[in-house]
Amino acid sequence: MAALVAMLVTGGAGQASAEMFPIYRFDDYCLDTIGRPPKVMLDSPEMVSCFNRESTAYVELNDIWVTVPGDIQSACYSEGRTKVETGAGSYARHLACTQRKIADRSRPSTGVPATDCDRMASRGGDPLSLAPGLSMADIDHAKAIPACEQALAEHPKEGRFAYMLGRAQEGAEQYDKARQSYLRAVDLGEKRAFLNLAGLYADGRGVEPDSAAAVTWYRKGADAGESGCENNLAGLYLRGNGVEQSIEQALALYRKAFEHGDGEAAYNLGVLYEQGNGVEVDLAAALDYYRKAAAAGSANAQYELAQRYAKGDGVEKNASLAVVWYSKAAEQGLGSAQMDLGYAYDEGLGLSPEPAEAANWYAKAADQGYDAARHNLALFYAEGKGVPKDPVKAVSLYRQAAEDGYIPSQTNLAVQLAGGIGVPKDEAEALKWFRLAAEQDEPVAQFNLGIFYEHGRGTRASKKDAIAWYRKAAAQGHENAKAALDRLTGKKTRKKA
Repeated sequence: MAALVAMLVTGGAGQASAEMFPIYRFDDYCLDTIGRPPKVMLDSPEMVSCFNRESTAYVELNDIWVTVPGDIQSACYSEGRTKVETGAGSYARHLACTQRKIADRSRPSTGVPATDCDRMASRGGDPLSLAPGLSMADIDHAKAIPACEQALAEHPKEGRFAYMLGRAQEGAEQYDKARQSYLRAVDLGEKRAFLNLAGLYADGRGVEPDSAAAVTWYRKGADAGESGCENNLAGLYLRGNGVEQSIEQALALYRKAFEHGDGEAAYNLGVLYEQGNGVEVDLAAALDYYRKAAAAGSANAQYELAQRYAKGDGVEKNASLAVVWYSKAAEQGLGSAQMDLGYAYDEGLGLSPEPAEAANWYAKAADQGYDAARHNLALFYAEGKGVPKDPVKAVSLYRQAAEDGYIPSQTNLAVQLAGGIGVPKDEAEALKWFRLAAEQDEPVAQFNLGIFYEHGRGTRASKKDAIAWYRKAAAQGHENAKAALDRLTGKKTRKKA
């Protein structure tokens, strides 16, 4: 009896830290993470790869550093020299210092130091936060809500506590309470709450969806200089959603948001310059905006740069530098970056292969619904690659992706079912999944469906149907299908000229 063939697919589908960049110079970083001689020689492939990756990142950071205002540049350079053991300073630390000092200029001085509320409910990547911050999904609501309630009770005129209380409540799906907290924050002069209020109305969380109300709150926030509101309102003008479409208004608002430090606005400007939407096509300007946006913490821009370095699109191809930017975007929770970073660790693109790290990033992307990540992680569990071997877990992941319509997982789930691997043997269900994938022109599934019909597995035997499916797979170059077709028909499959 012919063996079933599984299809191995490891391809791409398709929040923030306190510091934007690593704090080490590349030489110290590599020695600390890979090992110092005699454990690892300086000319080893691993060390050379690390040096190349980190030194190119160092140059990239230098390009950004030269745009920093002079007085801040001077202060942060001095700070870097005193804090970095090598004595030469670090652009990475300089840039983190820069981000902090620019934020200090924008942050109202209230005299109220960081509290547990700040540490538990600050927004990740927010330069006005007094703590590193978290995405709303990562907030421990049971602890953050009482901490912020206590902070607000002790400092009833401090708008930031009302704002963070609203974030914790919104994350806990207490939408009406969150709206009241945001309204209180606005009354206390906390402009960041405008963006969250607009979001509640835009998405219909706790209220009926109301685009007019969302526009009103975005506009109020934009008038107050809240960069996120400026950016989102620009998007509405760009699309004509709830307002009269105006590319001129969109450009003006994106530029204003960027001036107020919004990295996503810089990214959006880059997209407009690349597309020639409202401006002349200018790829150099687009790339410049992407770089600025990435430096300002935009995960989308960081991913854009990573993709360009990976492909050599508008820049010199550099897999190591692609990994640097994939890492930054992935650490902010961008699923596509997590998927591609997992693939880089899987295949050793720009770094040494590290199956455990690949599995880690595939798992993060899988949690965000990336079916290619689920599929690749399933392969890891099936093989025991980077994770303990667990066929049951592999089947669960294959099934999730298969039910989402991911064709390679439909094929591999069928293989597991047909062989009783990690799941009770069920040839009838295997037939269902093989057929579903085969009807979408997946050659491995077509070949295996031919096997099922030839041998009557999960269905009646049918030489006619077996030949039909072997023929479809053979037409796509499947060699085993060609051999099976020759065997059943007694004819040699003709080679194409």
